[in-house]
Amino acid sequence: MNTKPTLRPIVNAALYLASCALVGTGLLLELRLDDEDGWRRLFGMDPDDWGEIHLLVAIAFVALALLHLLLNWAWIKTVLAKTKPAYFVLGAGLGLIGLLLLWPTDHSWLPELFD
Repeated sequence: MNTKPTLRPIVNAALYLASCALVGTGLLLELRLDDEDGWRRLFGMDPDDWGEIHLLVAIAFVALALLHLLLNWAWIKTVLAKTKPAYFVLGAGLGLIGLLLLWPTDHSWLPELFD
């Protein structure tokens, strides 16, 4: 039994809701809870609590995005086979992810030029 046609709309809807929640919590943290007079609270939660929710939603978003790509892999392969520049875009995206994951967070080893 092929569950892809049944699973795709569910994953797409969950991905949409996760992206809305991610944008909503991000804007909430940036625009509403950061007050110069002190921290504000919303629904009894401070910015640290909302930051944890934002992180969990981001992790769920990444997992759903990977599942979305897996469910649509046949279509992705077809598109990549038709257009050569698509391989460059795919490689550039994966390279950017790798660069961000491997880039050191401690820059003390860099020359003072970059400080």
